[in-house]
Amino acid sequence: MKRLLELTVGDLESCPVWRYEGGTGAEALVARAERQSLSQLDDEIFLAATEFDLRDSSRHFGYCFPADDSGVDYLQPVIIAGSRHVSFWFEGPVAQDALAIQWRALGKRPAEIFPVRFRCLVPVDGRTVSGRIDGVESSRDTGTPSRSELKTRSARSEERLSATATAPVESRLPGIGTAEKRTARRRKAEMTVEFTHDAFRGTGVIGDVSRRGMFVRSNRIPGTGPMLRLKVNLPDGRQLVLTGRVVRSAEAPPSSGSSGFGLRLLDDWPDYEGLFPRRPK
Repeated sequence: MKRLLELTVGDLESCPVWRYEGGTGAEALVARAERQSLSQLDDEIFLAATEFDLRDSSRHFGYCFPADDSGVDYLQPVIIAGSRHVSFWFEGPVAQDALAIQWRALGKRPAEIFPVRFRCLVPVDGRTVSGRIDGVESSRDTGTPSRSELKTRSARSEERLSATATAPVESRLPGIGTAEKRTARRRKAEMTVEFTHDAFRGTGVIGDVSRRGMFVRSNRIPGTGPMLRLKVNLPDGRQLVLTGRVVRSAEAPPSSGSSGFGLRLLDDWPDYEGLFPRRPK
């Protein structure tokens, strides 16, 4: 077992999967895991070796948490540059000079870094998790609430989330090890859903969910970015109205049935544990 912030490229080369053992921020701990693949249904939390290609075509090595790829706040991708971890997700404000230290560790200017493309080297449910990072993000960009906000906020009507940041933002500490992220895992689900955005309307089937994300299988795929209003048909016959932002899309041949889009929900699912109980160990 070792501190997450002490994880090295050599550690990931010798063991591409590490299990999160607890702790937050600088005190987060991880341990080697003898795994060759991961699943969205894993009850434990794992990080996995990941390749990063910067805008200037240079390649770097690091990790992400690939089981839930509904947003950078869940993936929490990190490049390991020598003894420094270069993060793209932050939980709260930080000085701009702290971000400048990150870029110096890479020997790059932001214009040489973004956009960053990444590819996890460990498959999740048989697929490769990959994507693009257009800039540093923080909880203020994705609408992720702080713990105090989670305690005090009541149900909200539709509101628009801030667009993804395209330049460094004021952030303080990486979100690695935060309790909210660690307890959010995807569960399989088969529920029909209706979704709308202005004049755009469609129907689909929810394939899997986490507390703050879902993947909807549908041939009607909105572009990345808009907020959707969702009417979910729950197994017990109730209907639930949610709001979420489209964070990725996946088009496939009609015969495969795997086309759809990923959503980042504005709020947690009500009674999530009751709807999607954990698997017995």
